[in-house]
Amino acid sequence: MRMKMFAAESFEAAKAMIFAEMGADAVILSEREIDGGVEVRAATDKMGGGMVPNEPLFLREARGSGGGHGRGIENPLFSRVRDALLWHGAPQRFADRVAAESAGRNGVQFTDPEDAIAEGVSRLVACDPILPRLDRDIVLVGPPGHGRTATAAKLTRRAAVARCEVMPVAADLDGTAGGQQLAAYLELEQDQIRSVQTPDALFATLRTLRAQNRRCIIDMPAINPFDEDDMASLQDLISVIRAEPVLVLSAEGHPEDQAEAAKCYARAGVKRAILTKLDVVRRRGGSISALSSAGIAFSHLAVTPFIGGGLVPAAPSRLAALLMEDAPGDVIAMKGAA
Repeated sequence: MRMKMFAAESFEAAKAMIFAEMGADAVILSEREIDGGVEVRAATDKMGGGMVPNEPLFLREARGSGGGHGRGIENPLFSRVRDALLWHGAPQRFADRVAAESAGRNGVQFTDPEDAIAEGVSRLVACDPILPRLDRDIVLVGPPGHGRTATAAKLTRRAAVARCEVMPVAADLDGTAGGQQLAAYLELEQDQIRSVQTPDALFATLRTLRAQNRRCIIDMPAINPFDEDDMASLQDLISVIRAEPVLVLSAEGHPEDQAEAAKCYARAGVKRAILTKLDVVRRRGGSISALSSAGIAFSHLAVTPFIGGGLVPAAPSRLAALLMEDAPGDVIAMKGAA
């Protein structure tokens, strides 16, 4: 049996979508009201639903014969995992790949969808948390409004709790009073952090801190990933300051925009990312797929706006918890938060 979830403005509209895609033999399993409409889960024994003969090899393997792990009609968990990711806005191919990896390719049969998603995600996504004691300086980069300054404060607070000194540096190169905002987040006076207004002042500050054997977290101004000049300047800066660029990416936004932005930052040298605003979105599949497609590892997940305890080390099990259908934003809050 193949199952799928449909969203529409009304129950009648959802039924029309179901019968158009799955055929007249489709069976409605459940329905519920959501903001702006309804969600209806339906099932069919027929292929339908956009399945085409020219499927990728990994899908043919997942649906193929043998071992009871194969075809969707034999393994409803495949459909359950795929539908959960599609509900979360993940691209079709990413949802299919996670479902295929979780549907028993490794010889293990799962009964819990969350465990299955964790298995599939672990094979497609890398997780590499930043340790409280830094082995090199960190420079936070990202588009406007994605939470870089709040993330800089969270990383600084986390290091202090772990008794690892880190100096926050506000690179206020665009004159937007970033230093004042960072100091306010940390409940510090502005002279207790470092704030610079020019690249030369940033280089001088880094030389001084490194001479004192002190690590720092640099809060950079917003960088438009689709602006070639911005990205060229970022690459030049990274090559000079010798700090690791870490992307701060919001879970908000269109999945294709997120994917394109992530790839732009990856080309600039970004290897790790912190995913923010998970507490204010319901659909998180696009952002998770975006970082995976760009080859960027997940470092931390920001699941609350609070500076203290606002970062959770990324792990496949935590990503899976967020990808369960309609999982609350705080489902992983305070479970390993730092």
